[in-house]
Amino acid sequence: MSELMEEVRLWNTPIVGAFLLYKFTQGYMSSHPNGEAPMAIQHFIAIAILTNERLKAPISNLRENLQSYVKSFEDNRSSDILLSIQERIKDKLPYTWSSIDIAVANGLLYWDVDEAKLYARLSERSPGYGNAPKAQVKKDGEKAEILGRWFSQHTINAITAYFKIIL
Repeated sequence: MSELMEEVRLWNTPIVGAFLLYKFTQGYMSSHPNGEAPMAIQHFIAIAILTNERLKAPISNLRENLQSYVKSFEDNRSSDILLSIQERIKDKLPYTWSSIDIAVANGLLYWDVDEAKLYARLSERSPGYGNAPKAQVKKDGEKAEILGRWFSQHTINAITAYFKIIL
């Protein structure tokens, strides 16, 4: 199966995106020095990364921070993949909005409309029998949480500079 077909198969449902955004926001809030939530625009960057296997693969607890993540692409001479994030944000725009809508509708995230931030609900509900995420989705949720922790250490300007994104 081609990489694109695999990506479509795995990520064609915004419900998975809602879960990833929830985990991303949880990771961000847990590591932010003041417990702040990420600005909504950061969720669009996160989805662009988390829905691509090649962009998602270097995310792990073995890396220290966002700089190390970016450097991994430079070391592997695959900076072009990193530069594709700008286009991926545009391509994933409807998907990200749908994921945010689902997460908000199900109480996973809530808006602070004055500051354009999305907060995660702090109490985690236990999924009912048969509703637990599959192992791969759970693993991706862990990566989303790590990415959120990395993002929390930087301003939006620094993050866009690392990824060479123009917002």
